[in-house]
Amino acid sequence: MSIASTVLALVLIAVCVGTALMDFKKPQQLVDTMTKLQVPLRMVPVLGFIKIVGAFGLIVGFGQDRIGMLAGAGLCVYFAVATTSHTRVKDSLRNTAPAFVLLSLSILYVLATIAK
Repeated sequence: MSIASTVLALVLIAVCVGTALMDFKKPQQLVDTMTKLQVPLRMVPVLGFIKIVGAFGLIVGFGQDRIGMLAGAGLCVYFAVATTSHTRVKDSLRNTAPAFVLLSLSILYVLATIAK
């Protein structure tokens, strides 16, 4: 694993675990955002679970590149859907940017893992 993929993995793990914990707690700001995105509130913990699984895959990827690459690809899909969801409801750039940045980081992680 290269230094770049390690750093990207650590950032993605931290963000995924942190935001997953918020998904499980469901603070009002998150509820408001999910309502705006037309995501049923019963699905919010599922989104948190997906992020935890992605983070776990990245952790396993420190020892097994292929698993890490697959986890990174899964996070690419997750954050592509998130970015699309924000765009679909014409959400502000401020609210859409985090999903897009995480999509970009996920893509860079996969590319760094492949380039190893």
